[in-house]
Amino acid sequence: MRVYQFRHIRADGQCSGGFGMNRGLLALAVAALALSLVGSAAPRPPVAGGPRVELVALLDGKPLAERPHARTEIEREQASVAARISATVPGSRIRWRYQLVLNGLAIVAPADAAARIAAIPGVREVQQSVRYHRTLYQSPQVIGAPQVWGPTLATAGNGIKIGVIDDGVDQSHPFFSPAGFTMPAGYPKGNTAYTTPKVIVARSFPPVGADWRYAKLPFDPKESEHATHVAGIAAGDHDTTAKGPAGPVQVSGIAPRAYLGNYRVLTIPTNGFGLDGNSPEIVAGIEAAVRDGMNVINLSLGEPEITPSRDIVVQAIDAAAAAGVVPVIAAGNDYDAVGPGSIGSPGSAPKAITAAAATKADVIAPFSSGGPTPVSLALKPDVTAPGVSILSSVPAHDGSWALFDGTSMATPHVAGAAALLLQRHPDWTVAQVKSALVSTGGPVHGASGREVPPTREGGGMIWLPSADQPLVFAQPASFSFGLLRRGSDLSSYFLGSDLTDAGGGAGAWQASVRQLASVHGAAVSVAATVNVPGKLTLGVDVARSARAGEGSGFVLLTRGGETRRFPYWFRVSVPRLGSEGHTLLRSPGLYHGNTRGRPARVSSYRYPSAPGPLGVTQRLAGPEQVFRFLVHGRIANAGAVVVSEAPGSRISPRLVRAANEDRLAGYPGLPLRLNPYQSNFFALIPAVGVFRPAPGPYDLVFDTTSRRAAGPFAFRFWINDTSPPAVRLLTRTVARGNVLLLSVRDRGSGVDPSTLLAIVDGSFHRVVWDKAHALVAVRIPTLGRGNHKLVFTVSDYQEAKNNENAGTTLPNTRRLSATFSVR
Repeated sequence: MRVYQFRHIRADGQCSGGFGMNRGLLALAVAALALSLVGSAAPRPPVAGGPRVELVALLDGKPLAERPHARTEIEREQASVAARISATVPGSRIRWRYQLVLNGLAIVAPADAAARIAAIPGVREVQQSVRYHRTLYQSPQVIGAPQVWGPTLATAGNGIKIGVIDDGVDQSHPFFSPAGFTMPAGYPKGNTAYTTPKVIVARSFPPVGADWRYAKLPFDPKESEHATHVAGIAAGDHDTTAKGPAGPVQVSGIAPRAYLGNYRVLTIPTNGFGLDGNSPEIVAGIEAAVRDGMNVINLSLGEPEITPSRDIVVQAIDAAAAAGVVPVIAAGNDYDAVGPGSIGSPGSAPKAITAAAATKADVIAPFSSGGPTPVSLALKPDVTAPGVSILSSVPAHDGSWALFDGTSMATPHVAGAAALLLQRHPDWTVAQVKSALVSTGGPVHGASGREVPPTREGGGMIWLPSADQPLVFAQPASFSFGLLRRGSDLSSYFLGSDLTDAGGGAGAWQASVRQLASVHGAAVSVAATVNVPGKLTLGVDVARSARAGEGSGFVLLTRGGETRRFPYWFRVSVPRLGSEGHTLLRSPGLYHGNTRGRPARVSSYRYPSAPGPLGVTQRLAGPEQVFRFLVHGRIANAGAVVVSEAPGSRISPRLVRAANEDRLAGYPGLPLRLNPYQSNFFALIPAVGVFRPAPGPYDLVFDTTSRRAAGPFAFRFWINDTSPPAVRLLTRTVARGNVLLLSVRDRGSGVDPSTLLAIVDGSFHRVVWDKAHALVAVRIPTLGRGNHKLVFTVSDYQEAKNNENAGTTLPNTRRLSATFSVR
């Protein structure tokens, strides 16, 4: 799993990390996900014309997000404009190239060059650089934490233990000074060399065979970073002096007197993601935290959701909650990449408190993932907390203090809040803590100023003074209907929540519904009065003429000047895929199809429902063809890859639960690369799949953008592909100047040619793939006579759909090490 953090660009113009890419599933901030985010020109001597500034030239052409197949054209446009800028403004240099969400160039040039650049053909406009001020170092005040600490910090989390399940906490950081703390009875635990009276547990959970440096230690002095930031937000010491954006500032964690447990489950160095981890080790960390007596656990990490009954991390989270430990999980950072349905796992766990991110002004962060959960179709997130420009601790090798964005940062705000509530109310259950936070949240708004739906904010921005006195507990704290279907007559659906007195809340309350999103033909209702204790029942009546769409809002309980809010969500599903015929696939293999002349009944799929920013075509208005397969029992995976298209045909595959375009198989059902251990995460590929699916029927839908794009195609279908390609070196002795030949075959999902990689004597060498004969040629034109070492790796298409729930790293990748000689 990956951490859900987006890092700000540093002063030197370099992004620290990659989803910063050290977060799960990827905020499409312009500077972080533009496709060529490296400086392309060497620095030049300064020139006359005023001080040098950074300008952004926006080009006439649209970005890749709006024309996903125009990469070459965009590169040509940018090269042409860059050459003209160089000629027009001597001494300027291109600093960034934006292709995905913008088509533009960031230029370092004299301030008076803006007009000259704007006049260059191909430039639509020039914008000045805008500095964003980071002011949320006082985020405890945003959620009202100081108001429940007490003047002497008597209830600032004293005695409560927060387990940070992450990439390793730096216990030596001054934000975790042990001064004033006493080691509790029965502690320290784990590797005591990494514990203090503040950080009372330190454990590491490396995968089997981990032989890299620091893998078995609770803290990696070179790679660990994220956990230290998270831990500081949750429980950093009160009034610690930090280096702020404009000088020294005093900072505090949300529960500054709480203890910390360090559970390092992310130990695998991963290009672009920092430290990563697999589900077996994460579950081991969760279990250890429960066993060690943690009261709250924080997981600011995640991955795409799979079938919940087969997700061991989700099961471990719900089990921890049943054991009395409050689990707080990040929602994810993918909303601006794939839109609704971007909640990750284990944030999808029903008993977890799943956190969204917003600014200090209660504006939802554009990256903060939104519900519903893509596979289980449940209402998430549960709450919102500050997650933009959060100043907290980082290890010394990263500068000791840093401002990060992400739901990773919102999550420890909620974990710290839970710790405060548990100290003040030691008899509260996990469900009661969750209810208190959900029902007392405040509205979170979008850029338009309107309140966002519960699928973005949950119950809203947490507010501890009210959560400390919730008056009423609701179990569950939200109403998640999922998909509702029309019937031949009026269809009625009901969900109930048990209400209990939280102290001062017994008696009658007025009930009403506040709709934020309504659906034509769907009526939402609640009884005008409810009693506590008692039952709160929400009903949805769906007319047979109801339109497809999402309904969401809040059930409001009011009495006197008090209001409690309980979110609800549903979607009226009117699938059209079921009216189409399908071809049943009875076995894996190569198949042919033809969308020409087929019906065009389906144009969109969900969830996720808006992957356009990644280059995935969202509106598929052309004809589609459906192939069905059945899953019996427990299998590892299934999928299909388009291997050929007739000239003019443009096929875009999807994988859904049978006959319903509203039940996309989550992220794997989109044509995207999802394996964080491979390069080009979130890149387009012609393959779709389902990982650890539930039994039942599934449909492969091969869709098109228009009737003009329809036509013949071929695809390879696989099921239960758990083996890597077979590789054999055919030429162990080769004449100088010739090529090495390897046989590369895969009987499952097929060889993914983009993964072919050859390293000879430590240097990369060009490879050529002969698909027809399953041969790879490695060019070695300059090698001298003698023995040489080849390291060759290749993956199949299923590898692109694997995630950390596979249990092992890159199970569908073959690595061949061999010696050959040049004569």
